[in-house]
Amino acid sequence: MTSTTNAGMPEEHTTILKIGVLGAGAFGTSMATVAARRNHRVFLWGRDAAQIQTICDTRRNPKYKMDEFELPENIQATSSLAETCEDADVLMLCLPAQRIPEFLKEHKDLIEKKTIICNTAKGLYVPTQQLLSDAILEGMERPEQPYAVLSGPSFAVEIMRNAPTAVVVASKLLFHAVTIQRALSSLFFRIYSSQDIVGVQLGGALKNPLAVGAGMIEGAGFGMNTLAAYVTRSSHELRQLCIAMGGHPDTITGLSGVGDLMLTAFGSLSRNRTLGKRLMEGETLEDLLREQTVEGVPTAAVAVAYAEKCGLEAPFFVAIDKLLSGEVKPAEAQMLLMNRPLHSEH
Repeated sequence: MTSTTNAGMPEEHTTILKIGVLGAGAFGTSMATVAARRNHRVFLWGRDAAQIQTICDTRRNPKYKMDEFELPENIQATSSLAETCEDADVLMLCLPAQRIPEFLKEHKDLIEKKTIICNTAKGLYVPTQQLLSDAILEGMERPEQPYAVLSGPSFAVEIMRNAPTAVVVASKLLFHAVTIQRALSSLFFRIYSSQDIVGVQLGGALKNPLAVGAGMIEGAGFGMNTLAAYVTRSSHELRQLCIAMGGHPDTITGLSGVGDLMLTAFGSLSRNRTLGKRLMEGETLEDLLREQTVEGVPTAAVAVAYAEKCGLEAPFFVAIDKLLSGEVKPAEAQMLLMNRPLHSEH
């Protein structure tokens, strides 16, 4: 872990960079806007040609409830991946987590070896149960590719509205994180730097199934006593598991761990929380997953696998995974959690 650094003041003059944003969804649009507000050259890539043309014609993203926001003129929307990647200083990955490793493996020849890849997806790669950083760099066969992870409590629509937001960016080599920190920080979007790339990834990914559980509690009709107890104890479980997997304790109690858990457990815009709530209200998992990607669903099983490898008890992760798989019913999950041996809090 690094000691406190001083990377300058937000909105200090910074070198103008070419920043490519891969993914024209809600978060990709918000990241492109953050970069454009700092006057960088921004290329926003999406595979939907009609959507991209609408952005070019109207300066608005017609999808993902982003159409209320006029996009800055220095965002160039494009469906050309080559144009986005060419000479890019930074590539922001704003794609579904499970698609990223294969996507980058397929298109690695378009990505220059000097480009800093900054991933914003919060998930673990399910097929191999890997951190996304490991799956991506292994697939690209470039272990030395500059790589960073940006994570923390950050709903896209609130970023677009300039609601003050704080996140963390981590990289193995600190200067890669600081490059992104300086490039994107503003009076509305504050970025902290870190070298704990493992902890930042684990916190951002593992809080997703816990947020599903928070939604289940609300959907089952329990009150704030239950939710407060759940979030407190599940954050302890999150911390234990992340430390066992190589994350730093301070990272897990920071923005990318407990901070992001607070957002997704209580925030009405959280897809994970909403899925859990709607499940308890009678909708099916299959129908809900047809609507949108919810990373907490596949991540739950990986979290349980990590806990088993480390020899840790993880009752909350286990209960959520069993509820999602249909192995137990809500009343049985309650008994799994409440009818356990009594012990000290810490």
